[in-house]
Amino acid sequence: MSISETTALAGRTIAVAGASRGIGRAVTELLVRRGASVLAGARSRAEPPIAGARALMLDVADEASVQAYAAAAAEAGADTLVHNAGVGSFEPLEHASPAEFRRIMDTNVLGLFLACRAFIPHFRGRHAAGLGSQVIVVTSDVSLRTFAGGGLYTASKHAQRALVRTLAAEGQGYGLRVTEIRPGMTDTNFNGHVPGAPERSLHLRAEDVAEAVATALLAPAHVRIDEIVLHPMVQDVVF
Repeated sequence: MSISETTALAGRTIAVAGASRGIGRAVTELLVRRGASVLAGARSRAEPPIAGARALMLDVADEASVQAYAAAAAEAGADTLVHNAGVGSFEPLEHASPAEFRRIMDTNVLGLFLACRAFIPHFRGRHAAGLGSQVIVVTSDVSLRTFAGGGLYTASKHAQRALVRTLAAEGQGYGLRVTEIRPGMTDTNFNGHVPGAPERSLHLRAEDVAEAVATALLAPAHVRIDEIVLHPMVQDVVF
């Protein structure tokens, strides 16, 4: 890695929600390597700890927890929120329970809403001071499609996309750049999977998604990247 790559994000302070494992951990590690100060928010501490990141408690479905995290980020001078927290389960609608519906919607949709709402006053203040801000949300390629057994999860991702687009439209008034990252099949520990299984060897890696986040972060200040869609070559092309 070149010196320029290791300092590409020097001076940036970035809040990462859902940072303890999988894509969130990969994002946090990449941002630290490239020189950013990172506030790693998660319900549980990363194991092993992520060197160079400041670990903070964050339950995105709890308003008080989100407000405390946003206050800490504002105090640290965060210029960006990377929102990655999410859960999922997959079963036919006839077998899905209201409790599971609420669990997924509370984490994926309510969590994103609470985080965005909590950070907006800080980002408005940065704009008033002549500074820019970004929000990058990792959703999924299913934010525009669905499949049998995926009703609850895909509904939450469609709702996340609606929130992201709304935030992008409203955020233009205070200089906020908003990007949706939409990865396809990815080899992570999402939904109880253990990374490295042979059948997932050709899927995206968490590090691939982290690189997409870095791409959005490093865009020139006059450029807004609305979305990045990435798939492994083995995934069928579906639009």
